[in-house]
Amino acid sequence: MNWKKCLIALVSALSIITGIFYMNGLGFSFAFMVTEIGSEQAAVQFWSRWSIGLGIILLVTLLLRNKMKAKVNDGQLIFVLSLLFLIQLPPFALWLFTVILGNGNALVGIFVHSLMIVLLVRIVTIGRRSGTVHI
Repeated sequence: MNWKKCLIALVSALSIITGIFYMNGLGFSFAFMVTEIGSEQAAVQFWSRWSIGLGIILLVTLLLRNKMKAKVNDGQLIFVLSLLFLIQLPPFALWLFTVILGNGNALVGIFVHSLMIVLLVRIVTIGRRSGTVHI
């Protein structure tokens, strides 16, 4: 298995685990919301389901790579990776805003979403120098 496929599998696992952690309230504290605590639950649940779902789809697509046409599989992987990148932006921005306001507890959220963004960008940039775009 090459580096790109390993990174895709890692992103998939991280997406699923992060979604589970958010869904169950593990590792991420929303205590900074004080009187509004609890109002974020619908958005967090929505994001968690998307993160878990996209992580599973990404993993299944990667595992079915040998049974599909390479271009179709590449297209699906690129689409799901793009969606995963896009869903990282709102939580990253919100955690960053929270840190700017002085809440150090948001560093976990920034770290997780930064890691996802960096890994996703790295997946896209691997092989660019040699001119290959295949996954």
